[in-house]
Parts: sequence; structure tokens; C-alpha cells
Amino acid sequence: MDYMKTGIIVVGVLLLAAVGYYLFMLPSPATEVPTDANSAKIDINAVCEGALAYMTFPSGAEAEAWVQDCKDGKHPEAIDQYKAQMGITDDRAI
Repeated sequence: MDYMKTGIIVVGVLLLAAVGYYLFMLPSPATEVPTDANSAKIDINAVCEGALAYMTFPSGAEAEAWVQDCKDGKHPEAIDQYKAQMGITDDRAI
């Protein structure tokens, strides 16, 4: 009788370990990086507005003017900095 309880406990622990391995150790498909990640288009709005986090302006109007100039292509350094931070090497991403 004692061997039966021990056997059930061992099987339960092994089953629990297998389920835990499956849930926590195997990579999920949602976390995989697509192979064509460098061919994606850059969202110019996100780049120019995101660059404001690293800058200061005397007024909100000047910040908005800078963002508009950036969207118009007058500040290519913002795009270059974004591409460097994201590891984008493909010039077609613009």
C-alpha cells in the first residue's frame, strides 16, 4: 500500500514538471522576431514625436514646430538616431 502512494506521488511530480516545462521553457510563437524585421517601414510620426523625449524647448509651440519640421524631412538626424537605436540597417525602411 505504501508503494502505491509513493508511485502516485512520483507520477504526479513528473507530470507537473512536464507541464511546467512546456508552459515556461518552450518559446512561444508570439515572441519570435520575424526574419524581415529590417524591411519594415518606419512610422515618421512616432519617430519625430518620440524624439521629443530627449529634447527640451522653451515652449510647446516650438516643440510642435520642430515635430512638424521633422515630419517634413528637415531633421534627418532624428531618423538616423532612431534607426541606430533600433538596429535598422536597411535604407528602404524610411
